[in-house]
Amino acid sequence: MRVLMISKALVAGTSQRKLEELAKCPGVELTLVTPPYWQSDDGSKQALERLYTSGYQMIVTPLRLNGNFHLHYYPRLGKLVRDLRPQIVHIDEEPYNFATFHAMWLASRQKSRALFFTWQNLYRNYPPPRSGGQPRRGRSLETQGLQRANLRHPAVRL
Repeated sequence: MRVLMISKALVAGTSQRKLEELAKCPGVELTLVTPPYWQSDDGSKQALERLYTSGYQMIVTPLRLNGNFHLHYYPRLGKLVRDLRPQIVHIDEEPYNFATFHAMWLASRQKSRALFFTWQNLYRNYPPPRSGGQPRRGRSLETQGLQRANLRHPAVRL
């Protein structure tokens, strides 16, 4: 199973450990797409650290609008998705970010299954169009994302 993970958070080397573990799963061909750095709110740069890199391929590609949480995206992602032909695209971003929308759109064009993961668990009132990603009827963002992603792929066992 070809899995493409997209994550700006994985510029932090300690976070890469989980990828080594995922790559140990039989039949998994894992590729990470991450930027060379993330521009922090205070103007500092979190440079890419390569600490846990065994068992998977790491592709470093620039972000457009680096540092803007809501509007950043990977301009070369379309070519990468076409070349890698992933069966699953795992997007490590908040559901209302443009990077998430862009990656899910590219995955659907390639007929790949897509999902996003976020640590956010705070309810906030956002203006449209971002308000569409907020929980409805008490469901969490993660639950909505999994329902939207339709993970009933024969290679995925939940």
